[in-house]
Amino acid sequence: MVDGLIKSDPLSFKMIYKLYWKKLYHIAYNLLQSEQEAEDVVQDVFSSLWYRREHIHIKVGLENYLVRATKYTAFFYLKIRSKNQTIELKAPISYNDVQSKVEYEELETLISNLLDSLPSKTSRIFSLSRFEGLTYPQIAEETGLSVKSVEYHISVALKKFSKELVYTISVFLFIF
Repeated sequence: MVDGLIKSDPLSFKMIYKLYWKKLYHIAYNLLQSEQEAEDVVQDVFSSLWYRREHIHIKVGLENYLVRATKYTAFFYLKIRSKNQTIELKAPISYNDVQSKVEYEELETLISNLLDSLPSKTSRIFSLSRFEGLTYPQIAEETGLSVKSVEYHISVALKKFSKELVYTISVFLFIF
């Protein structure tokens, strides 16, 4: 199936999706406790898999690769969710093992570094959107920019997050 995926065979991708989506959904749901976010995580993982299909080098087996990608993406969502709240999460995150806790802490550091690396205007706009919950029109009004400019800055931030997250996951999985 992986060979078919690498050759951009949509049937291979569809088979991989049907084989693993439910397991990945349950992993994401157990971490996030949100159906919508779990669905988004699975969508992100499969989108990334398809986007990177021609350059992917899976060393640990497809299932292990997808499970780790799902955990990393879910941890990313948890980090964003905790930043969206002005206080720390009241409910403790339960870790199945020490490795999951270490992975979460590494991802938390990565996200903090990514936020710090954004241009100041982009970082502020992204923070207003994701951490303070403002809508694009509200951000535009507060910053004196157009809604299109706000969309642009959010897009820049998300692309950087996506690129760095995919790179980090692929490096991590390559090591193992």
